[in-house]
Amino acid sequence: MPLLLATANPHKVEEMQAIFAALLPDLRLLSLADLPGGPPPEPAETGTTFEANATIKARAYGVASGMACLADDSGLEIDALQGRPGVISSHYCTDGQETGMTRAQRDQANNQRVLRELEGVAPEDRTARFVCTMALAFGGGAFQAPPTPSLSPLSAKSALQSPVRKSHTDSLPHWEQAGATYSLTFCTLDSDLSPQERQIVLDACMHWHATRAHVEVVVVMPDHVHLVVRPLQQPDGAWPSIPWLMQSIKTFTAREINRVRGRSGTLWQDEYFDRIVRRDGELEDIVHYIGENPVRKGLASTWSEYPFIEGARPKEWKRRRGLEGPAPAPVLLVRGTFEGRIGLPTEVPRGSHGFGYDPLFLVAPAFTHTGAELDPSEKNRLSHRAAAAGQMAAKIRALLATDPAAFQSRA
Repeated sequence: MPLLLATANPHKVEEMQAIFAALLPDLRLLSLADLPGGPPPEPAETGTTFEANATIKARAYGVASGMACLADDSGLEIDALQGRPGVISSHYCTDGQETGMTRAQRDQANNQRVLRELEGVAPEDRTARFVCTMALAFGGGAFQAPPTPSLSPLSAKSALQSPVRKSHTDSLPHWEQAGATYSLTFCTLDSDLSPQERQIVLDACMHWHATRAHVEVVVVMPDHVHLVVRPLQQPDGAWPSIPWLMQSIKTFTAREINRVRGRSGTLWQDEYFDRIVRRDGELEDIVHYIGENPVRKGLASTWSEYPFIEGARPKEWKRRRGLEGPAPAPVLLVRGTFEGRIGLPTEVPRGSHGFGYDPLFLVAPAFTHTGAELDPSEKNRLSHRAAAAGQMAAKIRALLATDPAAFQSRA
């Protein structure tokens, strides 16, 4: 089963081949350098999250090659630095800009900046993690992603009869009903969101679409967000809760936006406003009212000109009006982490087996060895890439059980 890796870096290819060899022995991993015409043009990684950048690469190289393509986006998150260096980990020393430095020069400068910014931070507060997001895309578009959890006719009928639960917070009541569609609004505390920050919020609101929830529409305004969403019943029968969904979105976006702003503190108001949508006509009214919100506020002349609107309904509107091209290649996404902390300047850097931030990274839970001191086989077993690869291997096995020809070239 041939699978294209979205890299020509021989070190990463070797590492990925070693990791997947034990997980999927029948998988044949190729690099971009193995393609007949050499590596295709490199796409611009314009995403603000690991998931977005991995998806960009997987789709671009999948389309260019006609093959199933596995891409990853990896980096280091340091809690004391509000998640930095994050998606610009490999170019942190230059704030994400390419300057022609060699990899060795960048690694040294990146490490020096991290140690400098952590001066005075106690060892127990230097917690960090390597993050790896893997995206698997099928370039020709013929492949159909595995069905996602949704309401069966039986559970839909049960949902209509399920009880409505009421809970209270300090100031507002909240309602929940299995299978219901919700209209949600949440607001910033004391500042407007920049275009870059609105994109972060939009990506976060769409993150669970088709896996944990069906997003009818989301509109990110400068100081508030409108979201119409229906949680999807999971294989174990559980329903993701609205409080969980809101906490996931607000926690992630607060961390990422504070990182962009170089600050810490509260981004969102504690409360959110919610209502259960009772009938189809009401749903249509709410969706269209929300979709026109940027127009009423003078941010765009039509909804289609406003970049921070997404969901199933806007896609449907665009298709009807001929504003949207072919659907992008479907993608499977996973995320793995490798926990540890950054050592003190008196104890790091050390080790010769790793690269990047490995010589600074003390591996949890003992914090006695850096990532660069681990034997390569041990590192491959523990690393963030290994964690993500294990999840991806499970998805690939499930995929092959339903579509044995999934990895045939679409060229």
